[in-house]
Amino acid sequence: MTAHLSVRLVWHDRAWDGRICDSPSENAYCVVQQHIREAFADPSNIEREQQAAGCALAGLDGWQPPCSRDTNAFSSIGYTITHRDPLDFRRLPSATEEMPPYSVCPSPYRWMREENFRQICEDERLDIRGPDDPKRQAGWVLEPDRQLALLTSFWGHVEKRRSLVFLYCNRGNPLDENLNRILVGVGRISHIGRQGFFGRKPPNFVDSYPIWSRCITHDFENQGVRLPYHEYLNAGHDPSSIICRIPEGAALDFSYVGEHVSDDTAVGALERLLQSVQLVKEENKIPGDWHARIGWLNDVLSEVWRNRGPFPGAGSVLQFLGVEAGTAFHRQVLMPRIRQGDTAWAYLLAILEGRQECEEKEYAEPLKQAAERWAAYDPARRRLLSLLVRFELTPTQVKRIADVDERIGAGIAASDDELIGNPYLIPEMDQGGPDLDVIPLEVIDRGMRPEMDVAVYMDDGKRIPQDDPRRVRACAVTVLKDAAANGDTLLTFGETLRRIKNHFPQGRSCDPDRDLMSGQASFYQEVLDFRVDGDPPTIALRILSELEREVGERLRRRVKRRNSPSKAGWSWVTLLRKAFGEAHSTKLPPEVEERAREEKAKALEVLYESRFSVLTGRAGTGKTSVLKVFLNGLEELEGRRQALLLAPTGKARVRLMERTKRDDGSVRDAYTIHQLLMRNGWINPENFALRWEGGSQASAPTVIVDEASMIPMDLFGVLLRALDLNRVSRLILVGDPNQLPPIGPGRPFVDIVSWLQADEETVKKLYAEAFQIPAEQRTACLARLTERARQEDHRSLALQLADGYLSEHPTPGDDDLLSRAARQDVSGDLEIHFWRDHAQLDALLASRMKQLLELTDGNEAYKSFNTSVGITNDKGGTHAPLRAEHWQILTPVRNHEFGATEINRRIQARYRGGILDYSRRKGTRPFGEQELVWTDKVIQILNCRRRGYPHDEGLDYVANGEIGLVIRTQKPLKGSDQMDVVFSTQPEVSYRYYRNQVDSNLELAYALTVHKAQGSDFDIVFLILPHNATTLSRELLYTGLTRFRRKMVLLAERDTGVLERLRSIQESATLLRNTDLFVTAVRPETEGKHYANHLIHRTAKGVLVRSKSEVIVADTLTRLGISYEYERKLSSRQDPRDFRLPDFTVSFEGDTFYWEHLGMLSVPSYREQWERKQEWFKTNGYLSQLIISEDGVDGSIDSATIEQIARDRILG
Repeated sequence: MTAHLSVRLVWHDRAWDGRICDSPSENAYCVVQQHIREAFADPSNIEREQQAAGCALAGLDGWQPPCSRDTNAFSSIGYTITHRDPLDFRRLPSATEEMPPYSVCPSPYRWMREENFRQICEDERLDIRGPDDPKRQAGWVLEPDRQLALLTSFWGHVEKRRSLVFLYCNRGNPLDENLNRILVGVGRISHIGRQGFFGRKPPNFVDSYPIWSRCITHDFENQGVRLPYHEYLNAGHDPSSIICRIPEGAALDFSYVGEHVSDDTAVGALERLLQSVQLVKEENKIPGDWHARIGWLNDVLSEVWRNRGPFPGAGSVLQFLGVEAGTAFHRQVLMPRIRQGDTAWAYLLAILEGRQECEEKEYAEPLKQAAERWAAYDPARRRLLSLLVRFELTPTQVKRIADVDERIGAGIAASDDELIGNPYLIPEMDQGGPDLDVIPLEVIDRGMRPEMDVAVYMDDGKRIPQDDPRRVRACAVTVLKDAAANGDTLLTFGETLRRIKNHFPQGRSCDPDRDLMSGQASFYQEVLDFRVDGDPPTIALRILSELEREVGERLRRRVKRRNSPSKAGWSWVTLLRKAFGEAHSTKLPPEVEERAREEKAKALEVLYESRFSVLTGRAGTGKTSVLKVFLNGLEELEGRRQALLLAPTGKARVRLMERTKRDDGSVRDAYTIHQLLMRNGWINPENFALRWEGGSQASAPTVIVDEASMIPMDLFGVLLRALDLNRVSRLILVGDPNQLPPIGPGRPFVDIVSWLQADEETVKKLYAEAFQIPAEQRTACLARLTERARQEDHRSLALQLADGYLSEHPTPGDDDLLSRAARQDVSGDLEIHFWRDHAQLDALLASRMKQLLELTDGNEAYKSFNTSVGITNDKGGTHAPLRAEHWQILTPVRNHEFGATEINRRIQARYRGGILDYSRRKGTRPFGEQELVWTDKVIQILNCRRRGYPHDEGLDYVANGEIGLVIRTQKPLKGSDQMDVVFSTQPEVSYRYYRNQVDSNLELAYALTVHKAQGSDFDIVFLILPHNATTLSRELLYTGLTRFRRKMVLLAERDTGVLERLRSIQESATLLRNTDLFVTAVRPETEGKHYANHLIHRTAKGVLVRSKSEVIVADTLTRLGISYEYERKLSSRQDPRDFRLPDFTVSFEGDTFYWEHLGMLSVPSYREQWERKQEWFKTNGYLSQLIISEDGVDGSIDSATIEQIARDRILG
C-alpha cells in the first residue's frame, strides 16, 4: 500500500535554497535539533558556517553543515552529501551520494527503535527476527539484517510519481511560539535514492550496515508548493494569517524526522495548505503564480481522496474484533480491492456475518474468530462498528468508542444509538486516553462528508449537508474550546459564525445560517449556552457558562454573610508587633510604618470576619506575611482547627508551605488544587481532564487559595464544586491582579476584585441586578495592601519601575523611574542596560553575570559557576541546592535568539562544555533532547509522584516549576542510565530519573520564560526585554519585574521604547478576554481590539485612561472645548532623555498646560513621590503651566470642582 512521506526540516533563513544561512549564528531555531546543537558544541563549526554564510553547499569542497540533509529541499542546484553513521559508538566509514535539486535525506527513526519493533511488525505483517539480546526492548535496532528489513519495508511504501512529500518544521521556528509543527510545503516525489551502505570496519563491524536515510527528490517546479513564510518575514509582513498547521490528531504522522503519512491525513494536510495558499493569493503581498499552485493542489487533493478510500478505519475495527493483523489486512487486501472498484467493506462485512469465507488464507482463521465476536454483539454495536470504519481512527481510539466502560471514562456520555445518530458527538465529548489522543473534528468530518468518488460508498449515497446542525454544533464546540484555551469563556454570535466558516478549507467550509441556528436553538442548547436574545447575542460552552453562573451566585451569597468579630480584647496589631517587631523598629519613615501596620491589621480583620474575602496588593506589600500572621492568630483564637491551604501550581504550593511555617518551625500542609481534585474524584486519572460532576466534597473551616490570579475559570469553578461551602466559614483568595492572566479560560480573580471594589454607579450601570450589592458590603470583603513595609522594598527602584504597569492608577514616581532608566541613572536594586543585536546581548549578559555572580574566566570558570548555583567543587562535599534559585535569567519567549532555549544552550556550552564533550565521547551520555549532564540546573515541567531518597524523608512528589541540580548521572551494569536531581524546595532528598523519563519531566533552567517563573522569586534576576515579541504584554513585564528579591538587571533592546509602550492599557493581555462572570464582557463584532468595560476607564473621546477620576477630568475638558493628549512625553529643556508623563497635556487657543490628577495623597509613599515630581516641574520651568487636582479623602471626585479649575486656569 502506497504511503506519503513527512520530512522535518531544520529552520533555514534562506528558505532551504541549497546555501548556508545568511546569519548562521543568529539562527536560534535550528539548534532546537539535537544534531545541530551537538555540532555547534565545537566553536570551529559555528565559525566555519559564519565564514561560508550564503555560500552554496555544492561549493564547500566536501565540508557540509549539520543541516545539510535539509538545506536542498527547495534548491535548484544539487550537491554531494556525506552520510555519517547515526550511531556514534560504531563510527563506521562514511559514504557519499549525489543529491539532485529539490532533495532531502530523511531517516525513519521511529522504525529504528526497539520500542516500536513489535507493533510495526504486526501492522506491516513483517517476519523479522528479534534482537540478538532477547532482553533488549528499548534503544536502537542494532543488527544490520534487521535494520535493512525494516528500512526496505518503510521505503517500499513510498512510490515515486505517486507519493507526496510533506515538508514541515517543528517548534524550532520563528512564526509562532506555541506551535510545535507547521507545514512548509508539499511536492510530488519524483525520485527515491537507492539503499546505500556505510563502509565496513573490521574486526567489530564486518557486515554491511545500511544507511537509514534515502535521497527523496520532489518535482517542486511542476508539482509542488512552498508557503512564502520567509518572504513575508523579510518584507516585514505578519505571516500569522498564512501559517499552516498540521491536521489535528496527526502528530505521529509528523514526527521522527521521516514518517509515513496516510491518505486521510494527507487530505487534511492538503486542505490546510490549499487554505493557506489561497490566503497568500488574496493578500497579494508576495508575487508568484499562486493560481497555478492552487490548481495543482486541487488536482492532487482529488487524487488523494480517491486513494484514501471510504473505509480508512477498517483495520482498527478489525483489531478491536481481535484480528492483530487488522491493519495489514486493510492495507494488503481491502485497499487493492477498493482501487479495482470493488466494494471492499461489503466483502469484509460478508465475512463477518458468515455469508462468505475469507479468500486470503493467511487471514482466514483470525477473521473467523472476529466473525464470532461480531455475531455476539447486539445490532446497535455492529452498526456502530460499521460506522467507525469510515473514520481513520487508531485501534486505541476505536476501543475507546466501542467499549462502553472506556467510552464513559473518556467523557463520551452517549449510547451506541446516539453515536450512530450523531457521530459528531465523538469530537464534542472525547477527552482522549492516557496519551491524550483526542479524536479531532476533522477526522469525523472527513468520514461524514467524503469527497470525490468516495461519497458513493455512503450508506444512503449522500453526504450530509454542509450546514447540517450536527456538523455546525460540533464545529462550534471546537471553536469555543479553542477560544477557551486562548482565554475566552464565550464569543459573540457573529464571531463564532466567522470562526466556524473559517475552520474548514474553502471547499469543505461550514457556512451556517444565523436565523436557522436560532430556530434550532433547542438542539444547540444541549451542549452550548446559546443566547440569541442577548445584547450582543453570545455563544458559550454550556459547562463554562454554568460554572461562571455558579461562581457568581456562590460568591454573591457569601459576600452578604459575615462571621462574628474576634473575641473581646483581641488585637491583630499585637500579633503584628509580635511578628514584625515594635513600632519604629525599622528604618522606614514612621508614618509609612504606621500606615503599613494599620492596613495589615485592617486586612486581618477582613479575613477573619468575612465569609468570602480577597487579600490583594502589588508586589512587596507583604501578602504572604499577613497570611502567616492570620494563620497564627486563627490558631490562637480557634485552636488548631484544619485550614485547607491550596495553590494552583506545585511550586506555589511549596512556597506557601515554606512561608507560612509556624513559629516553632512546623509546616502547615498545603496542596495543589489538582491534588485536591484528584484525591476527591474531580479529575480523570486516565487523561487528567477535569470532571464536571460526580466527585466527593472536601471542607475545612478556613480555605485559603494562594496565587489566585493564575487560576482559570474552569479550574476555579470545579474547585468550588469540590468544596462543601456550607461547612466553610472563610473562603480566602490571595493574589495580585496585575500579574499574567491564567493559562486557560477567563480571568476570575481579576473579575472578582473588580466587582468587589466597583463603586455604586459602575455596579448599577454595568452589573446584573443580582450583583448590585451595596458597595459597603462588597468592599468589606476586600483586604488591599498598598504600603511596602520592608525598608528594602519601600526604597526599591525596581519595584517602583514595576508600579508603572499596575492596572490601577500608578504612583507619581513611575515616570521618573522610566526617565532615569532611559538615562541609565539607576542604582540600588535596579540596573538597566541596552543592546542592539544578539551578540551585544550575549556580551552584556556574560559581563553582568560575571560581576554579580562573581564568576571567573579561564579553564576553571566552571568552579565559580558551580558555586553560583550551589554545586560544590570539593570531592565528597555537600551541594547547596537552595542556591539553585540564587539567580535566574528570564525572557518573554522560548524560541528566539533571545529565547530561553537558545540562552540555556549558550550558558550550558560556556560553563558545562567540558562535561558535555566528555559525556558525548566517554562518560554517561547526555540525557534528553536538551542534553542534560551532571551539575546542570534543571526545572521540573509537570507535577508527578516520584519516590525520593532517602525514603520517607521528602514529599515523594515533585511539582511543576521546582528548580534543582543534577547531582549524579550513572550508567549501571544493568538497566537504563540514571540521573539524580535534588531540588531547592526539598534539599534533603534526591529524585531519580531514567533516561526515557527525562524529556517529559526536566528541562534546562539557567533561563526560563516569565510565564514559567510566575509564582517564583530569585535573589538576582536578569530580565531580557526585546523590542517586539508575540508574548509581550503589560502583565508579562510586571510579572518579570517582580520576580527578584535583591537585584533586578534589565536588559532592554535599543532603548526604553518597549517600557514606554507597555505602560499603555492597550497592551494588556488580561483586558482582552471575553468573560461572563458577574457581567458580560465581550468584544463587539464591529470593533477590533476590545477591552471589558467593567475593567477599564474610557473617556468620551474613546481614550483609555487609568482611573475614573481621569475620565471625569478628560470629559470635562472635552465638554469645554479644550484639547488634551493623555500621558504625552514631556522632556526636560536640557536633556530629552529626562522626561515625565503628565496625565494630560492640555491645549487651548495656543496655550499649553500640564494637568496632574492626584488620587492617593493620604499614602505617604505616594505623597513623597509627588513632591519629587512637582520639584521636577519647577526645576524645568513648567511650574506655571502645571494644573493640579485631587481626589477627596474617601477617593471621591467633585466634577464641579474640576470644571471650576479648568475654567479658572485654562479658559481664563
